Amino acid sequence: MAILDRLPIQDRLQRMGMNVEQRCLMCEIGLESRDYLFGYCTYSRQVWTTILCMCNIEREVYCWDMELQWLCAKLKGKSLLVFVLKLGWSSFVYHVWEERNRRKFRSLSRDVGSLLDSIRESIQLRVQNSHILLNDINRKLCDNWRIFV
Repeated sequence: MAILDRLPIQDRLQRMGMNVEQRCLMCEIGLESRDYLFGYCTYSRQVWTTILCMCNIEREVYCWDMELQWLCAKLKGKSLLVFVLKLGWSSFVYHVWEERNRRKFRSLSRDVGSLLDSIRESIQLRVQNSHILLNDINRKLCDNWRIFV
């Protein structure tokens, strides 16, 4: 849904004729759109940058479209890094959207650290149930994610 820009985000709802406030619920700075929520928002950007760091990837995070292009180029192969990066991206989108909805509908919020703990836990469960060849690269990746195999 996020890739197809079909999420019921504020700017999309307004284009459909609904009267909604467009302020980003995560950072309360920008106007909420898919590109803003998953690319420019300081809260989301901090989450995604941390996920990349835990994958031992240091790069400048730009915008939604550039991240998708970069991921399409990187998410090839069957390495543990590719597996974790795929899980990291999908968890990022899922958990940020979930957090946005918690704030909108339940008036509850979590800080970046708590959200990252949820993402880490979901990735730990998936990776621990797979067969991992522990070389030096995979060991460092597992240490970063606190995955014990």
